Amino acid sequence: MFGSRLDKARHAFSDTVVQAGRILLVGEGNGRFLTSLLGQKGDGCVKVVEKSTVMVRLAKDRIRKLEDMRCDVEFIETDLHRCQPGEGFDCVVTHFFLDLFNPPGQTAIIEKFAELTTENATWINVDFIPARTLRGRLLIWLAYRFFRMISRIEAKSCSDESPVATQSGWILAEAIPYLGGLVVARRYRKMPA
Repeated sequence: MFGSRLDKARHAFSDTVVQAGRILLVGEGNGRFLTSLLGQKGDGCVKVVEKSTVMVRLAKDRIRKLEDMRCDVEFIETDLHRCQPGEGFDCVVTHFFLDLFNPPGQTAIIEKFAELTTENATWINVDFIPARTLRGRLLIWLAYRFFRMISRIEAKSCSDESPVATQSGWILAEAIPYLGGLVVARRYRKMPA
């Protein structure tokens, strides 16, 4: 619906992600961001949790074309709720993932990220947020109606994850709006224990 303009938001904090050693990439989809990340990353490991078999296949096909990949990549094809990807991640990345869940589902996921990450970890989240204009509310309503019918997502509308993130031990370090404020790229830091 919004085309390639969403890619700019996905890459808002690419430098931060590239510098991390152990990355958990959740809901990656077809591998566009992963391919870009691996093309820049010298070492480390990336675990990709993706529920869709089709998306995992597409992502694997994309990264096969990379000539000089020096980073370890592992795909975990399952729902994040059932997944135990390990611990000690320096960085978690979610692009247009949390907005698929209602607030209770978001809370459980955000708390899980806090458990899986190291002290001072970074979490990059790019998502739609509640619109402030009538035009924006109409666009978001149409998008959610479409995705609920086609993909059977849980959420009926988008919600702002930042209050739950703060309660779960994440500090908002930076936020960059896109698409007139309909999308926000946020970089969180984990609060020291």
